[in-house]
Amino acid sequence: MVVFGGTFNPVHLAHTHVVKEILRLLEPDGLYVVPAAVPPHKPGKKIVSAEHRMAMLKMAMAGLPVVLSDVELKRKGTSFTVDTLRTLRQEVGPESELYLTMGVDAFFDFHTWRDEKLILSMAGIIVVNRPGTPHGDLPVGELQSYLTDRIDSGYAWDPAQKRFVHPTLCGIVPLSVTLVSPLSSTDVRTCIEQGDRPTDLLHPEVLRYIEDKGLYR
Repeated sequence: MVVFGGTFNPVHLAHTHVVKEILRLLEPDGLYVVPAAVPPHKPGKKIVSAEHRMAMLKMAMAGLPVVLSDVELKRKGTSFTVDTLRTLRQEVGPESELYLTMGVDAFFDFHTWRDEKLILSMAGIIVVNRPGTPHGDLPVGELQSYLTDRIDSGYAWDPAQKRFVHPTLCGIVPLSVTLVSPLSSTDVRTCIEQGDRPTDLLHPEVLRYIEDKGLYR
């Protein structure tokens, strides 16, 4: 089972592309898309309502074999991943493997997350490349140094499995997906704020929804 979380403010074509690539390359038993209610790492950011973000996700992910989960939207307060994984673990059962997906830029801040070791006791991490950003091409040496210095020195690269393994914690899987754009939701919001129509960045129905509701103006 793979968990793909984010603020999705708004969901854009790079999000959809990564989901499709995970489905294609990893063929997981299931993929949960989980929008955050109050993300802890984005204080002060202008975030539209959960209802708007979930509505846009339904449009962007239409036809894909994913589960849109409101587990964080239903929970009051800040959306901490460790709490989400506890809930999802109860849903999928103790036997299913869980993997959390994040971009490589977010991964290099993982040591600042709440209970990062506890997270790694419950789920592995799929680290997705983001060309054009620092560490964007997933250099194994830099990932190893970060894991050793910031997370746990027990992690080691296993070339046969193409992942970092640990005696007791879950694995770290670098995943290079094709044609990834460094596009971010901030780029989309900026474009809209400037009066442009980012037709090449958003699903057509998502763009129509944003315009109809007057979002990000």
